[in-house]
Amino acid sequence: MSIAAQSSMNKIRLNCLVAALLVLSGFTLGLAQQSPPKNKAEIRALIKQSRSKDLKTADEASQTLSKIDARSLPAFVSILKRGKPCERVAVAEWIIDLDRNNGDLVPAMTEVARGGSLLSLFNLQEEMMCRRGAAFVLALSADGIRVLTRLLKEGDLFERQSAIFAFDDLTETSNYPEGSFPAMKEAIPAIAKGTKEKDKTMSCMSDEVLGQIARGSDDELSKLAKTYLHED
Repeated sequence: MSIAAQSSMNKIRLNCLVAALLVLSGFTLGLAQQSPPKNKAEIRALIKQSRSKDLKTADEASQTLSKIDARSLPAFVSILKRGKPCERVAVAEWIIDLDRNNGDLVPAMTEVARGGSLLSLFNLQEEMMCRRGAAFVLALSADGIRVLTRLLKEGDLFERQSAIFAFDDLTETSNYPEGSFPAMKEAIPAIAKGTKEKDKTMSCMSDEVLGQIARGSDDELSKLAKTYLHED
């Protein structure tokens, strides 16, 4: 090999080595800059800030929460089980992104939706809305849909209204959770019964939900919903 060719090969090797070192250093720097897992106290503080009336504070806290990864999942689950109602609903939304099939989600959201957690008399209105938010979380799984159906059948007026609002949100797009077809078939008769309630919110919303299912993309659910519409 000529001296010129040898020199050219040495330059190529040097460039490859420099590139490899740059990639390695960048990877190492990324690991060094990666934030450590958030503990329960930090997450609870961020949730509180994310609900702040100061938009800048709320936005910054929400952005920080959105970057939390699965390493903080144990802290999320701890709050899900034992936190205040609004905290539990907030972390449920993050757990769905990190571990959608987490077995603690439906029991925790059922407890919140039914008012099983202690409610603060100082924040009663806010926490009642968080109870309603728990119903929306329940609509994201087949087991949760079964809970909503039980609420329609057995719940008090607030619980029934929360359930029908959650079904309204779910059926607007017919984007049903995986494996929820049997649960939706079970829900339709309970929804149809709601159309005959004396409470105007329940009757109107149940009628709307039934119509959305009837107009939806699933032929079998649509056909079943239409049988109840025709009864009217």
